[in-house]
Order: sequence, then structure tokens, then C-alpha cells
Amino acid sequence: MTAADARTHYDKAVPNCLKAIGGLVLWLFAGATFLFAPLMAMASDPCGPADTELICTAAGQQLVVYIPLGTALVAAPLGTWGLVSRRETARLAWLLAMAMLVVTWMVTSSIATPPS
Repeated sequence: MTAADARTHYDKAVPNCLKAIGGLVLWLFAGATFLFAPLMAMASDPCGPADTELICTAAGQQLVVYIPLGTALVAAPLGTWGLVSRRETARLAWLLAMAMLVVTWMVTSSIATPPS
């Protein structure tokens, strides 16, 4: 193996390792979103019958449960496609998937704010 061959092998290994790490981070974040974000519906526990906060309604509780489930199921394959695709703009799919998961946490957290 010549020095040029070793350099070519190294040039291929680094991007593949970064893609693997990016995929692992994506799937862990999507899994955490799928498993733990719907638990924010328990913020409705202190709601009384007269409370009008969104989390105190059935629709608000369903939003808090179903938004993370749907987003995680869409974001994980989308981001994975972005990492394995050879298209130049496909990397944006990974960024979009991560942004979708972050926005999901922000939206569900804002809905799940318990009544004062």
C-alpha cells in the first residue's frame, strides 16, 4: 500500500465516520422524542374543570402526544436518507430532520405548560 492509497482510504473513512455519528445522534434524538415527549401530556394533571389552558383540553393533550410520534416517525427516515444519499443537497434533509425534532420539543413544551 502506497502513501497515496492510504490517503485515499483515509479521505473516505472520515466522512463515513461522521455520517455514522450523525445517524446515531439522529436516531437517538428521534427515539427520545418518540418515547419521552408524549409524556408531557401528564402536565394536565393539575387542571381543574374550569381551566381553559390548551393542555387542559382533550385536543391539547392529543396534540402533545401525537405531534412527537408523527415527527419522530418522519424525521428519522428523512435524516437517514439525507446521510446516505449521494445528492449534494441531501445533507439538508439531515439538518431539516434535526430541526423538526427540536421544534417538536419546543411546541409540545409550550402546549404542556401547566396552568398557573
